[in-house]
Amino acid sequence: MDQSTIIDESEQSLEQSRRVEPTVSDKMKRNESATLKQKIINFIREVQQSKLPLDSMPNIVQQKISEFEDEFQDLWKESDEYLRENGEAIEKLVMKPLCSKLILIDPVKDREIEFSMKAYSFVQAKHLDIDENIEKHKMFNQVIDLISKIDKVETPREKLNCIVNAGKQTSAIVNQMANNQPTGADNLLPVLIYATLKAQPQRAYSNILFVSYYRSPKRITGEDEYYFTTYESTLQFIEKLDYHKLNINHQEFQELSKERLDIIKNSQNELTQNGIFNMDTHQNYVNLQMIKMKIQDLQRKSKFYEQSKKYRLKFNQKQLNNITLNEIPEFYDEYQNLYKNLIEMQKDIHNLYELTNEIIKESQSETKKVATRKFFGIL
Repeated sequence: MDQSTIIDESEQSLEQSRRVEPTVSDKMKRNESATLKQKIINFIREVQQSKLPLDSMPNIVQQKISEFEDEFQDLWKESDEYLRENGEAIEKLVMKPLCSKLILIDPVKDREIEFSMKAYSFVQAKHLDIDENIEKHKMFNQVIDLISKIDKVETPREKLNCIVNAGKQTSAIVNQMANNQPTGADNLLPVLIYATLKAQPQRAYSNILFVSYYRSPKRITGEDEYYFTTYESTLQFIEKLDYHKLNINHQEFQELSKERLDIIKNSQNELTQNGIFNMDTHQNYVNLQMIKMKIQDLQRKSKFYEQSKKYRLKFNQKQLNNITLNEIPEFYDEYQNLYKNLIEMQKDIHNLYELTNEIIKESQSETKKVATRKFFGIL
């Protein structure tokens, strides 16, 4: 499409479409706006062709949008009641054609969150202490659709609107299911997490950054800021998800996780069909994520031992000749528990070692094998 048609064919916002006076889109088509219109087109073209790193773009783009707003106001002397909606319209004029250029802000974090969403898609409402009838609520699927839509729309405002509307509808669901009793973020967050796991949004983290970077801070306030922050917390929860955060026992969590990870590992297309993952690196990535989960589990158990040494063990500092006959059953139980946990850790360490060797074997060259061995400290 010719750049000059971007402004002429831009969709009007709801506020703009209700205006009795000519809208920003109407006025940008007039001869008086020819110079400003050309400046906007030139800027869009410069950004699309720019080789500058993406992290340098937010300040540049925000500054230019602010300048275009001021220039439009100087040109048309609009009344104060239209300033906000004019700014919204100009932001849209600039950002819509730039979305594809600027959206991939953090593909690595996107991939990690996407993996977590797929790996933990087995999570049920009961695991988050949510009413299991939540999915039957007439608005629950609408929330899922809104979250899925975030990556499909192209401007910061549209993406933010999807997030805010998803939050509002989630709040309405929570309030209705609580019979309008007082509710708060503690009630909202689990339902939003559950809906997000169902929605599996694409490029989740990059979309959050896209709104943060390219939506003017003065336009993320009040209710918008609250729901935006809640959605950020949702993604953070999913990224760091483990069984401690769920209403689930360790064994069930491990079984469900392993089943899901095996499905992912054996399905090359599942994580690559959207173009984010490279087919050649996908298998190693899945293996590394499995190792990461194992390491986290070992770290938790190590912390348990540190705490148990300090607070929980009754006999670790006692000499054998100081233990009374009455304490022997308790001493034996403590020994049995420690032995059981030690055996579990040994099994986990063995599995981790085996998994590491699998990655080494799957490496495509001797150089990669050596590098992988060094990474895991085997050489």
